[in-house]
Amino acid sequence: MKRIIFRSVSRVLCITVLMLLLCSQAVYAAVPAKNAEYLDSVMEFIQEQYYGETTGDKLVDNAIRGMLNSLDDYTTYYDNEEKEVFMDSITGVFGGIGVIMEMSGDYIVVSTVFSGSPAEKAGLLQGDKIIEAGGINLVKATSEKAASIIKGEPGTTIELGILRNENDEKILVDVVREIIKVNPVTYENRNGIGYIRLDMFNENTDEYINKALTEFDKRKISNIVLDLRGNPGGEVSQAVALAEKIVPEGLITRLDYKSERYRDIYYYSTLKQPKYKIAILVNGLSASASEIVSGAVQDTGVGVLIGTKTFGKAKFQSLIPILTSEAYDKYNEKLGLDIINAYELYNYNIFPTEEEINGYAKMTLGVYYTPKGRMIDGEGLTPDIQVADPASVAGVYVTGIQRLTKSVDLRLNNQGSDIYNAKKVLKVMGYEITAVDSSFDKAFEASLKKYQTDKALNANGILDIKTQIAINADLLQLILKYDTQYAAAVRYLKGK
Repeated sequence: MKRIIFRSVSRVLCITVLMLLLCSQAVYAAVPAKNAEYLDSVMEFIQEQYYGETTGDKLVDNAIRGMLNSLDDYTTYYDNEEKEVFMDSITGVFGGIGVIMEMSGDYIVVSTVFSGSPAEKAGLLQGDKIIEAGGINLVKATSEKAASIIKGEPGTTIELGILRNENDEKILVDVVREIIKVNPVTYENRNGIGYIRLDMFNENTDEYINKALTEFDKRKISNIVLDLRGNPGGEVSQAVALAEKIVPEGLITRLDYKSERYRDIYYYSTLKQPKYKIAILVNGLSASASEIVSGAVQDTGVGVLIGTKTFGKAKFQSLIPILTSEAYDKYNEKLGLDIINAYELYNYNIFPTEEEINGYAKMTLGVYYTPKGRMIDGEGLTPDIQVADPASVAGVYVTGIQRLTKSVDLRLNNQGSDIYNAKKVLKVMGYEITAVDSSFDKAFEASLKKYQTDKALNANGILDIKTQIAINADLLQLILKYDTQYAAAVRYLKGK
């Protein structure tokens, strides 16, 4: 099964990024003359004697990539196309129709429709098969091809041909593309405890965290479980924005740069009186920006960490545009300066064109410290309450099951993420599930009928809304039983 989100935002990197925070600062060329001459000679040697096609620009590009990639696990070089993919994954903002789709046999199938998305407005449903886009047949097409056709500029329209049920005729649907915001936040009221799962810190994190906390405030919920398990990090500013809402007045984190060209950055909370009691769930994949929040909560004593030791990444990076060799020569002659970082030209009211940017260096510039001065790189954070990571049950990890959306009835031969998650719940409960996937087959229909009979529901074999509500209720009970880390958080918050 291959899944894709328009535009390929599922690629999440384990990094902490200062998004354009250093736009007026420079990184200068500092290669000794002897080494520079040597590198020039190597390039001349290759161009003269290598039997094959190459150019000076390509050699320079590869040399830059090689130097940066050799530094540490987090420093790398992106060409302009790679940079766009990276930015999509980090910002969580892109142009599209707002669906997740997957390949199933010969078909591109909609497995998730984002709430409020153009796809939802146009009437697309989970389980729809997209057989045509813009007049182009997508039967037997790859998900990459489908994405390349369906994605496009916001405000433009794409006509989709879909099959809703196996014997239905093709339905034509016009969808107006919009800017799509990927929501990394899932939240719910779990019997008076506010549960927030945060997948990563993208540009939309603060917006959706505010919605969650506003909802909890309305319900006077002050006990919060913040689930950062598997959260690889993201933007520092978004991590700080979250910490400002839960950490008492004082230091949140300090960013310590190696170079004297940069000023260290101190982030503070001004919160006079925290209103939440916090339990943060962490594990070995909780890294980077998630460790900034976790470290601040632990050091200030406003809450506890529960789970297993975190990843231990205190290094932070910034994305720096690198001038082409031609642009370097041009501005060297104009300004008399050896400038590599294109942002430095902003100081001279010069704004390089895209053609003058060779690529982007995502480079480690320093490390951050917790409020008590701990530098946790390579060490991680040890939880206040240590609880082993939950084991799988019948081959299923309860922590990976999502609540059913209750958005559409699903039946035989349909597909979708709700089917996938329903199968997981039923399998953990002991029902016979032959394949944990997103396909509604006859075997699942039989198991679903048995579940509905056991729950005194209409045993119609349809994953209808009432059945989805019942499965969600059972999921919460399974979480309390098998997610030992979450159960420990509940005991802490309730003072048990």
